[in-house]
Amino acid sequence: MSRTILSLITVFISSMLMAQVPPETDSLKNNNLSNIKPDLRTGFETEANSAADKSIQRFTNIDDHYIYEYSKPKFFDMVKYIPHNIYDFGVFTIQKENLKWDALVLGSTAAILPFDQKILDGAGELGSRMGGWDKDSKYGTVAGIFTIVPKNISSAVYYTGNGGTTLILSAIFLSIGKLKNNDLRALNTSSELVEGLLSVGVATQTLKRITGRQSPSAAIADNNSGGDWNPFPSFTAFQSNTPNYDAMPSGHIATFMSTLTIISTNYPEIKWIKPVGYSLMGVLAFNMVSGKVHWTSDYPIGIFMGYVIGKQIANRRITKIAKDNVTAMVKKPYKIDYQINRINHTTLVGATVTF
Repeated sequence: MSRTILSLITVFISSMLMAQVPPETDSLKNNNLSNIKPDLRTGFETEANSAADKSIQRFTNIDDHYIYEYSKPKFFDMVKYIPHNIYDFGVFTIQKENLKWDALVLGSTAAILPFDQKILDGAGELGSRMGGWDKDSKYGTVAGIFTIVPKNISSAVYYTGNGGTTLILSAIFLSIGKLKNNDLRALNTSSELVEGLLSVGVATQTLKRITGRQSPSAAIADNNSGGDWNPFPSFTAFQSNTPNYDAMPSGHIATFMSTLTIISTNYPEIKWIKPVGYSLMGVLAFNMVSGKVHWTSDYPIGIFMGYVIGKQIANRRITKIAKDNVTAMVKKPYKIDYQINRINHTTLVGATVTF
């Protein structure tokens, strides 16, 4: 298992490092883009505001229709936009054009609820046959301090939805950004992942304290089929007996979805990110049901929150410039005039090129 995880991490880092984008300077000599200087070492184009400060970079070949522009991220951006992200999520849910998504999420949640216990029992039986997937996750320590080393496959899967995984990915993108001569796309992605983790954490914790749904492990102990509901538990009750109130929505699924959405939005040219990510999220979802951590109906809202918040965070850092608009405004560095003359009954066609 350790070798498998190491191989996946190696492939991921290699893909990020190889995501070089060749510059296209001919299509950028307009619309305040004439001061772009291609950096052949990094594969992106940089607008240098000073000799020491490369504050804007544009990536021209990662999308067929848009040029992606990134600004230099500021350290506290990952924190200061948390209230803004949660507010934007709330606004998203009440906009008329998005009501269909609200209906889909709430409808699927309501449709799954009556079958939660049956699905949980079936997943537990399958997890048992798979060799301990129905048990609690187990981890070893690093230097006797950090309990992050999974002791089996199911524990490793469960950890993919943990905030620690998102922080590790953030550190990887930070390293990639520095190794690629301050690649602002990688540096922004690193910052966005932390911002997404914190924003989703606040949003899901708030909703958990509103719904007050009992987790499967606590429900089984109390013989409550499908779990009990105690909306708006007191702060003391929630903290002292968390499993009785924190099932809906799934924070692990929301965190995983936010992380995947941020990475795939910034790196759309790497086609394997989404299929691999969504497949792994499906395995994670099964893992948590078989291990009696979550009910299946805890997932739709978590997926919705993670996707919307992650997408908003990533899109806020990207300025998209339509390639058609840029190309239409380009002035050619030369002018061609055509002439047609007739001499001694012979038609001659000529051209004058002016630079």
